[in-house]
Amino acid sequence: MFGVRYSIFKQITAIASVALTVFLGYYADRNQFLSFIAAYALFFALYIWVCFYQDQTESRFWINLGIALRVLLLFSLPNLSDDFFRFIWDGRLTIAGYHPFIHTPRYFIENQILPTGISVALFNKLNSPDYFTVYPPVSQVIFAISAWFSAGNDRLAVVIIKLFLLLGEIGVIRILARQFNQPKAAVLYALNPLVILELTGNCHFEGLMVFFILLGILTIRKTDVLKSAVYWALAVATKLLPVLFVPLVWRWLGWRRGLQFVLWFGLFSLILFLPLLAVFPQIFESIDLYFREFQFNASIYYLVREIGFAKIGWDIGEFSGPALAALALLGVLLISLFGGWKKQKSESLFASIIVFSLFLYYSLAAVVQPWYLCVPFALSLITPWRFMIWWTGLVALSYSHYDGGGREEHFWLIGLEYGVLWGILLWDVLKRYTGDGPID
Repeated sequence: MFGVRYSIFKQITAIASVALTVFLGYYADRNQFLSFIAAYALFFALYIWVCFYQDQTESRFWINLGIALRVLLLFSLPNLSDDFFRFIWDGRLTIAGYHPFIHTPRYFIENQILPTGISVALFNKLNSPDYFTVYPPVSQVIFAISAWFSAGNDRLAVVIIKLFLLLGEIGVIRILARQFNQPKAAVLYALNPLVILELTGNCHFEGLMVFFILLGILTIRKTDVLKSAVYWALAVATKLLPVLFVPLVWRWLGWRRGLQFVLWFGLFSLILFLPLLAVFPQIFESIDLYFREFQFNASIYYLVREIGFAKIGWDIGEFSGPALAALALLGVLLISLFGGWKKQKSESLFASIIVFSLFLYYSLAAVVQPWYLCVPFALSLITPWRFMIWWTGLVALSYSHYDGGGREEHFWLIGLEYGVLWGILLWDVLKRYTGDGPID
């Protein structure tokens, strides 16, 4: 009798998950916050119910469901982010023989340089037309492949990009389930609404980056410094963020093997970034502008900004953004030096250190886009910490920024997000250090 009821529950859950994925991936409008947050909250509640309150012995069913939900989104145009238009723009420039880093998009429009697929219509859809691109080589290769095979069709270009991202996500799920032997972690990743919607759904490359990071951690375990350096270089060449962890890897491996890792990592990174060496000034200019001018879903940064308004009377983001970023980098370096590494060494501890380094980084950042959280969330699944799971639910409140097309923060919702998050983090810490174990 129980088996029959559980089978019915699985079918209902699968149907509900499909319906919510289709709505959020194909029909939801980020400017209509109430309908979006209602559907997302229901999806997340279903996710928590399955992962924490149901029998996990049939993990294969739930993992396959998670993969199927991603496949459902292959043919949707991203509706929660417009970054994919820049992916298409960069890819078409590359196959037309133009270096995507050499000029801003506005340069091509103002000078009437319009290679195949580059148009005023596409330009008008870009969210940063006056900034140099910041997407590194692995991402650029995927953009170019999608442009080559899509023959000017935007939707087909998106499908091709998503195929690469889907393969990366399946790789992450497989590594969690088999290499780390944690099927529950694989289920938690496979069914997470934020991961499903933002990575395969909205074409963000964090999942592919996590795939390379996990491979790097696995090869560190096998003391294969050369392979680990290759995977870490590929992760950085997908999204620049993992360069932040290089000091942590060095410290983890010890002085001699850590130095070997850094040298190999430097060599492979040089090879991968060779086409970009001449345009590094443009890349750094965009990164600098990113820290100085962009603001979204911040926490400590907003508090510092308000202090600046109260004391000086104007937005000090141009100075506080880079300063807080430097402070975060200093914090990561201090963690790498004084992290208590010699007491014990395990993949869980190493991943925990990366997760808290990223938590520090995002706590001080001026921009915390929802998809950024997919990286610390994925890595937290091989640790005892569970607060990142809840942040992937709470971060949906940040989409209130787009409500009604106004593009302005609803600070009470941002405050609610971070207030609850810090409460859950405190609970997680207390559970961890009072002997009750992780929140499971």
